[in-house]
Amino acid sequence: MLDFQYHNATRFIFGKGQECLAGQYIKEYGAKKVMVLHYGTGLEFENALHGRVLASLSQAGLSYVDFTGIERAQIEIADRAAELARQEQVDFLLPVGGGAVIDVAKYVSVAANYGGDVWEDFYINQKKPLPDPVMLGAISTVVASGSENSPESVIGKGTLKRTMSDLKIRPLFAIINPELTYTLPPKLTAAGAADIMAHAHERYFSPTPDNYFTDELNEAILRTIIKFTPVAMREPCNYNARAQMLWAGLLAHNGQFEVGRETDRAVHCIESEIGGMYHSVHGIGCGCVTMAWAKFMCRRDIPKFTTYFHRVWGVEMDMLDPENMLREGIRRMVDFYTSIGIPSDFAELGVREADVPTLISTTRLTPEGLVGGYSRLTREDLAHLYRIGFGKEDAKI
Repeated sequence: MLDFQYHNATRFIFGKGQECLAGQYIKEYGAKKVMVLHYGTGLEFENALHGRVLASLSQAGLSYVDFTGIERAQIEIADRAAELARQEQVDFLLPVGGGAVIDVAKYVSVAANYGGDVWEDFYINQKKPLPDPVMLGAISTVVASGSENSPESVIGKGTLKRTMSDLKIRPLFAIINPELTYTLPPKLTAAGAADIMAHAHERYFSPTPDNYFTDELNEAILRTIIKFTPVAMREPCNYNARAQMLWAGLLAHNGQFEVGRETDRAVHCIESEIGGMYHSVHGIGCGCVTMAWAKFMCRRDIPKFTTYFHRVWGVEMDMLDPENMLREGIRRMVDFYTSIGIPSDFAELGVREADVPTLISTTRLTPEGLVGGYSRLTREDLAHLYRIGFGKEDAKI
């Protein structure tokens, strides 16, 4: 285990009806004027939630300004929001939604008081230190992104998606009411599950040895999502299933389950390019890429993958025939993902084979010129992984 420091300033406010107290919580931080950011779908559920949030701000004596129309976390939308925040001189940001809305709010929190180019300086060049941001909280309405308590913001520009990471943009509080996820379409519930699992995988599969306790925590996240996702999809209003998934999702991506180890991030690096080019649903892409990644990687580290398939997927331990364990583990993994609607073929995801060289060329690399701290994929490896994902190459397991 490596030495580490861990700090999480986000206050978790978990339970029924807590969004109705948002104004009260914001007032505790001394704010005067709030910008509320949301999707603006016009759906009855969002309108009702929006009304409750605005009522809570009024009851707390807070002024507010509304920013709507966040379909995706794209630079054009984020810049418009930042300009409005500057004009209105807001001192608190309250995104209400999923990862796209919260990530835009994080961009705004920096851009509102910054005279330079936020995209170039902090998303592309990872400039440090980050200027002091506008305060922000978050109300999460989806299961998965973890953006409501992470120090990261992912924004797209053209066909690229890039990340800004700094503890300063971790929200001051995160309101999580499982009831707010009841109306999620099954596709987005599945996407959330796959994203959570990708977050856990990328902490679990690490080149750092001797992390037994942290391994156990990530295995618990994975087993929880495998158990409760089908329940939430069958019974959308099952409060316990939604609550279990939300809590697992929060812990999978707030840094707590990666301490003392190097992380991987290969799946997210690959999906980032796919999502940037095709604007596909992030979690769906993560699940599809995960299956191809596991098929490609499992023979490289048989001890780790046999342990993983045994502890997470319930494959019987058989060290006399570990390759059979790999095959059975992959089968169970693929069966689960496809059963919740995640495509196992890149073509079903919308990827065009002709675009693969471009996707590979823009994939972010480590300082050693590889993809992933554990995976350590070369560009040639990526080409094999894509062929596996298209069903054009046998994974040989």
